[in-house]
Amino acid sequence: MRRSALKTALSYILPCLIFSAMIVWFLTALTNASASTEQRELEDLKNTIESGITMCYAVEGAYPVSLDYLCEHYGLIYDKDKYIVYYDGFASNIRPNVTILERRREQ
Repeated sequence: MRRSALKTALSYILPCLIFSAMIVWFLTALTNASASTEQRELEDLKNTIESGITMCYAVEGAYPVSLDYLCEHYGLIYDKDKYIVYYDGFASNIRPNVTILERRREQ
């Protein structure tokens, strides 16, 4: 009698445990994919800005004076609400330093 009660209890509990484990696994995978996508977007923005700087130097013989110059003349577009771009253009013959930071969102 006791053994069949244990089997009945396990037949209800085991599927619930497996389902809960699958939900946790799915949410973990979703979080990791989101973080990976954000990192990839940051790398793509950095590469795009660096390519624009190189193209400007190749075409004009001088590095761009500002990030706004790249936006106006070379079509650079980025989400200003999501990223902070620090562009340090020292001189027209010295490659500028670019630092990109992601803005933290209030939750």
